[in-house]
This record gives sequence, structure tokens and C-alpha cells, in this order.
Amino acid sequence: MPDNIATSTDEPLDALVVGAGISGLYQLYALRTAGLKVRLLEAGSGVGGTWFWNRYPGARFDSESYTYAYFFPRELVNEWTWSEEFAGQPETERYLNFVADRLDLRRDIQLETRVTGARWSEAERLWTVTTEHGATVRTRFLITALGILSKPAFPNVPGREDFKGEWYHTGLWPHTNVEFTGKRVAVIGTGSSGVQIVPFVAKDASSLTIFQRTPNWCTPINNFAITPEYAQQLRDDVDKIYELCRTSPGGSKHRPMMTSSLDLTDEQRREHFDRLYQAPGLSMALANFRDIALDRTANANLTAYIAEKIRARVDDPAVAEKLIPTDHGFGQKRPPLENGYYEVFNQPHVELISLADEPMVRITETGIETTKGHYELDMIIFGTGFEAVTGSYRAIDIRGIDDRPLLDHWDNGPRTYLGLQAEGFPNLFFVGGPQSTAGNIPRFTEVQADWVTRCIAHLTAQGHTRIGTSAAAEEEWNEHVLSGIRGTLQETAESWSFGSNVEGRKRAYLLYAGGLPTYRDKITEAESADYKGFELS
Repeated sequence: MPDNIATSTDEPLDALVVGAGISGLYQLYALRTAGLKVRLLEAGSGVGGTWFWNRYPGARFDSESYTYAYFFPRELVNEWTWSEEFAGQPETERYLNFVADRLDLRRDIQLETRVTGARWSEAERLWTVTTEHGATVRTRFLITALGILSKPAFPNVPGREDFKGEWYHTGLWPHTNVEFTGKRVAVIGTGSSGVQIVPFVAKDASSLTIFQRTPNWCTPINNFAITPEYAQQLRDDVDKIYELCRTSPGGSKHRPMMTSSLDLTDEQRREHFDRLYQAPGLSMALANFRDIALDRTANANLTAYIAEKIRARVDDPAVAEKLIPTDHGFGQKRPPLENGYYEVFNQPHVELISLADEPMVRITETGIETTKGHYELDMIIFGTGFEAVTGSYRAIDIRGIDDRPLLDHWDNGPRTYLGLQAEGFPNLFFVGGPQSTAGNIPRFTEVQADWVTRCIAHLTAQGHTRIGTSAAAEEEWNEHVLSGIRGTLQETAESWSFGSNVEGRKRAYLLYAGGLPTYRDKITEAESADYKGFELS
């Protein structure tokens, strides 16, 4: 049991950060640089967050490595060289360990310490945080950096505990080697994790059965190695790259084209789509015409183009049709990036099962039973994603004023002000939580972490001990968040950004579609106007 965290008998911390992912590490660095007494608690045995837990074969960035990484302090840029445009999980985990060592963060990090509860004391103006080991820590400010994709979701079918073979979830992948060779393997789920792991399983398994609930519009990642010359160019251009990221809607180096795709001829439009299909990463989604997200005809043109690509890459027409989405157009869900995914279905030992045609009934001792038969298996891999954004908060009993649970406050969906605080929960800040992030997440959470640090420094300098927000401020922000998707094709999408991937979850928009520049302006304006919408005392 870890025993070096502060206990309730010690002097309270200035701030406590929960989560050692890329956002939590930066928040720790920023608070400590401001001279505050701060600690970080992390459930895992290592730092990295998403890149610690999601270590399945094929796990990889879909943002360019150097746009996802830290830009500050600058020595991190100068001393680290990425090997690929889109780094894989092992390299990313090494990078975040390099950061923890280079910035000497480990002395303020407590690993293997899962936070289970937090209670606010209005009399003391302190949070008391409880861990699974029964230890407590008191802190003036509590900052959650839990990640938006960190609570694994499983399909709502009985029998998982009955299966006698091996089973794994991509979001809880073991640190030991998992061997697929000669085994009958099932992959459940064809979102980003499933799309990434399938080619690796297909390479070695004796048979691979892929259970698909709904197909996705996948485009090639077109990854490539970073040469020494290119690495130097990236360092030389770091200020330009950072400016591109901080001024683009998605926090990436890409930005949408504001002209209409409908002004092009069919031939011109196809040439444009061809260029993006062959370009690296999320170019098709982020560097395309803006009207593809707004106009059904514009979206249908692109959707038809990608469907044609799928049909050309999959030999069996019937299988190809199963892989083509019919419930949404391109961009209404975040499109997975793939490397040889569609060609996997041309292999004789690979079978695709559409759960729309053949629902899953139960998991048995020896495999999976559907409405049409039973599949004998040695291994099941759940690539079924996450209880996005708010799922990780369900594992922590957070109680604010009058002992009110945060989950009660969020019963009909998350409500925040600026994605930073919730009414009735003073001195609690969310970094990378609901209603504040989308796209290239570290660029959004960097802005939040810097804001939180300045806020706490301001409160301390002014002698304030408490900051909260109001229901009116929450309502104003909620309307602003919804206005960002209103009128777009995403508004009616059934995706994890609305919680639709988890059966029984109330539908509510969980992210922020207003774009990074607008978000940064909003929180900066509130700060400049004496923390408008907040109550300081």
C-alpha cells in the first residue's frame, strides 16, 4: 500500500491533481512552477494515462506526434525526437516518462493510488480526498485530469465471467505479451481500437471473427518515418506549428476550407478527395471543406467517395456493404485511421459478423452465442470503447455543498461553467472534462491548466479561499455548448460524444464544438472581467 501521501493530520496541500496522463502531468508542472504545494495521485503503476492503459498492438496517435506533445518548456522539444509522424503507444509512453524525469515530476506523483471519494467542507474550505487504501489527503483545490476516454465500456450481454478462455479489453491491456498465434480469436467492436488491433490479430490467429455493431468511415493513416532532416525542420518551425495548433478549431495543424465543395465540378471534387485520402492522418476530416459538416449534399458526395474506396479494397461485395455505414455520414463520428484494415477482410480465416443482422445473445464458456449460431473461441478481445468523458467520474464519489453528489448534478448530462467548474462544487476544477475539449485534446487542456494555475495564484494573492460558480452561469455555458453543434450534421449523430455507445445512458452532448480559439477567448474573457460567472470569497 502506498504510504507517502499527505494524510488528514498534515498541513493541507494547495492543490491536488488526479490523473497522470498528458494533461495531469502538465497541470502538475504548471502548479509547481507557480510555487504551490501540490501532489498528483494516479491509479496506474506508471505515468501516461491513455498511453499507459491502452497498450494493445496497433495503438497509435491520430494527431501528429509533435502537435500532440508538449511545446513547453522548450527543452522538451529540443531534447526529444519522434521517430514517426504518428507515434505508436510504446514510443508515446517512453516520451511521457521522459517528461516526468526531465521535469522532475515524480517526487510529487503517487502511483498505484486510486481515488475513490472527495468531500467538500464549507466550514474548512477544503476538499478531503479518499483513496482505495483508506488514506486521506486534504487540499484547498482539487483538479481532476481523468481523461475523456479512460473508463472502459463492455457490451451489455451476459456471460463474460463464464468464458474459460482468455479475454482482454483494449483499454486495460496487460503489460505482459499476449500471443495470438494459432488461436481462434474474436474482436468485438470496430471503433478506433478495434480498427487498429484487427490487422495485428489477423496476422497470427488461426481464425479471426470480428463482431461489428456499427461500421465506421475509416481512412488511411498514411504514416511515415521522421528523418533527421525532417526532425530538425520541425524544431526550426516549432513556433509556426504551435501557432497553427492554437489558432485552428481542432487544436491541430489542419484547418477547414471555408469555400463550398459544391462550387467544384465532380472531377475537381474527386481530385481534391484523392489528395486528402492519400494525405497523412486526419486530413480528410480536418482539412476538408467546412460545408461537409453542414450540408447534406456536400457530405453525401464525400460519403459516396469513401464508400467507393471501401468497395475497391474489399473483394467480397457483400462484406464490403457491411463495412459501409448507413447510419451516419463522414465526420458525424470521429473517423478511425487505419493501416490495412479493409484488406484484412480478404483473408480466408477472417469472418465479419454484423450484430445488426445477427445480435449477440450471450458469452458462453467456450465462445459467443448469437441468434444464428455459436462461435468457438480461445480468446475474446473487447474493443468496445469507453464510457466517454463522464465515465471516469462515476468511479469517484465526489460530494460538494450539502454533501450533494456530482453524479446527481449530472444526472441528465454534464453541466459546467466554461468546462472548468460545476455549481455547488467550489474549488473543484475539471481539466479535460466535459464541455471543454474536442479534437487534439492536449492543446485544449494546456489552455485549461494554464488558466487554473493563474486562477489559483490570483486567489492566493488576493487572500481568497473559495471559488465557485452559479446555476445561471452553467445555463449560459450549456446553451453556448449546444449552439456549437446546432444546425450541423453532428447534431443528430449517435456517437460516444453523446454517450450513445453505452446502452441506457442518457443522450447528452459531452464535448465542445466551438473550437479552440473560441474556447480560449471565452475563458480568458471571464478571467479578465474579474472572473465573471464565478463567485470568489
